[in-house]
Amino acid sequence: MFAIRLTSIRSSMLGAGLILVAGSLVAKANTVQGIIREADAPQAPIEGARVTLFDTTLTFFAELRSGADGTYSFAGVPDGQYLLGASKLRMEYAEQTVNVTVAGVVQDFDLDVETHQGEWNVIGTTAPEFLDATDIAVLLPSGSIFYCHDTTDPILFDPVTGTKTFPSGAPDPQGCQHGSLLSNGHVIMMGGQSPADPGNFTQAVPWVKTWDPMQSTWTLLPDMQHKVGRWYPSMARLADGSFLVMGGGTCCQAIRTDTCERYDLATQTWQYTDSMANPTEFSPAALLHTGEVLATWWPPQLYNPAKGTWRLTGNFNQPNRFWPGHSDHSIVVLDDGRVLAVGVVSGPDGNTVMGEIYDPIAETWALTSNPDLVRFQSEIVQLPDGRIFVGGGETEVDPIPVDDVLGIVRWTDLYDPETNDWRRMEDMMWHREYHAVTLLIPDGRVVTTGGTRIKFQVGPTSADIEAFSPPYLFRGVRPEITSISATELVRGQPVELEIAPATELTSVVLLGTQTTTHWVDGGVLRRLVLPVKQNGSTASVTLPSDPNVLPIGHYMIFAMVDDIPSEGQIVNVVEAGDQAVPAVGTWGVLVLALIVLSLGSMLFGKSRWQQRVV
Repeated sequence: MFAIRLTSIRSSMLGAGLILVAGSLVAKANTVQGIIREADAPQAPIEGARVTLFDTTLTFFAELRSGADGTYSFAGVPDGQYLLGASKLRMEYAEQTVNVTVAGVVQDFDLDVETHQGEWNVIGTTAPEFLDATDIAVLLPSGSIFYCHDTTDPILFDPVTGTKTFPSGAPDPQGCQHGSLLSNGHVIMMGGQSPADPGNFTQAVPWVKTWDPMQSTWTLLPDMQHKVGRWYPSMARLADGSFLVMGGGTCCQAIRTDTCERYDLATQTWQYTDSMANPTEFSPAALLHTGEVLATWWPPQLYNPAKGTWRLTGNFNQPNRFWPGHSDHSIVVLDDGRVLAVGVVSGPDGNTVMGEIYDPIAETWALTSNPDLVRFQSEIVQLPDGRIFVGGGETEVDPIPVDDVLGIVRWTDLYDPETNDWRRMEDMMWHREYHAVTLLIPDGRVVTTGGTRIKFQVGPTSADIEAFSPPYLFRGVRPEITSISATELVRGQPVELEIAPATELTSVVLLGTQTTTHWVDGGVLRRLVLPVKQNGSTASVTLPSDPNVLPIGHYMIFAMVDDIPSEGQIVNVVEAGDQAVPAVGTWGVLVLALIVLSLGSMLFGKSRWQQRVV
């Protein structure tokens, strides 16, 4: 924690603004100064700590970094009362109220290792619906969340205000589907089953639907070619925003298939492609930076979109993990292109390690360290700071050392890929099994609901929507993106951000928006850390030009100061030439209208884009 004291220091540790008088540190007039040290090693200074001085309205804000000797000094501070904060990556934030007068202030901080466990709060409810079986959650470009469990009873929830509405549903129920968010902002749902006999999974359908948030209408797209349907299909988004759909159970004996097909967004057509190594369902899958798609269930294999072929890749260190049942793990693509798989069942080989990381260059897997409680089918969310939220799940430990319902626990961790460390967070408020849907929202919180009907034996317990505030929301002043040069972006494009208050960014992060169906993410599995240049309040970055690194889709853009994110702005990465037409003046509108009228008389027949509206 922090410490306030006059400090005897050696002259070699003096920083700007410090005066050594009779062995004591004395403040100059209207200065705030001190030394940042490690709490567990009081004589060890901390270099590069972020020190902020501000009033509660942020009318006054100043920021600097501690020197190699741990010292800092703010000079010329107006008289008044301020908050003084100190932070360092992976260390606890400390804050103190200081009263600045002509006498000046000396304020030292001793920082502990980070121990904050975050905080859970109920922010709303899905009632009268309980999302406990075939549910899906989609973060929309508006920042609202689209919830649905069979397409007939959707919920639109605003996580900021806690309000909900009930949009129109499709006439034909469709559960156990996979879904995502299209570039035009529409929700797409593929496959699944009619709920006539949901327990036996025998009513698989090949249907494809979209929902338009602006019009609240459902549209039928062409059925998949696999006419016996696909319930619990696997899905991966390709670089151009099209989809690879894999496996799934089929009608009418619930037999899984190894077949795969691709959906071309431009022509709205489906085409079979190469089959997987095994019949499977709901495999975690993601486009890699290398351009191939990794599907991990089972065995791990790679799909080459250019060739349309599958090949095997390195197997887990812990194979035989519940196949051909549901996958025991979920995956995220890390910023360096590696893939983290989180979750493990013991299997016949007695697997015990919860995480493995795949190296796409070497095509090998490496074990991670372990949390204090190993689980499988947990809720997995990648955070702006690079850490991985791992919530709940089921444990095979016997006896279970914490409160559980049929093995389902409320335990939550953060995993740090950079340090290979796990740290326990505050428990979830409800026991939630794998039917829960969990995703990151732009303000940096993790929102979850559903999954409280435990193994169809207990509950449903609650329709609550709860939000987790990670530790980075308790670390002092956050940067704010006050404006952005564009929200429809193309690869290789420069982007400018206006930042307030006057804080120096350490990076800008692009994080793909999520579409979660149970513990599997059908969104844009990407976290990209962009180097930033800053001139005053203007920060600039350049987007990657590689389509495999930056696939088409919606992202949240975060301005980062160490591990502290701004609120994210939702942007849409599109192909060059697909940006929305910029605003034009009144005369421009008239000219465009005349052009449209003159062309209208030349056009006959229906557009090839016309669709059947449900």
